[in-house]
Amino acid sequence: MIRRTVRTAICSLVLAACGGAVSQIQTVEGIVVEVVSDSPVAIEAFTLRTEQGEQLHFSLGGEDFGHGTFPATHLREHQALAQPVRVSYRSESGGANVVVRLEDAD
Repeated sequence: MIRRTVRTAICSLVLAACGGAVSQIQTVEGIVVEVVSDSPVAIEAFTLRTEQGEQLHFSLGGEDFGHGTFPATHLREHQALAQPVRVSYRSESGGANVVVRLEDAD
């Protein structure tokens, strides 16, 4: 455990020294308005509209869909029924929003 904590601290220092920023996790809720995929079970990206009307584009990566309770097809159900989702994400260089957790917003 201590070894992992030290390794994480060192990686953070190296990123900071090299000009890379350690991105903070942000969370937003909204309605899915577009889903981008090559198959019915694999989602590459989606667009979310917040209550304020802002549209945010997200790509998937390192996601935790509630320990298997939020499969990709469930995102399509939220889109079809206009049910809100909660997205936790990090902003990467170049403005990409990468999902780290996706869950029901109720």
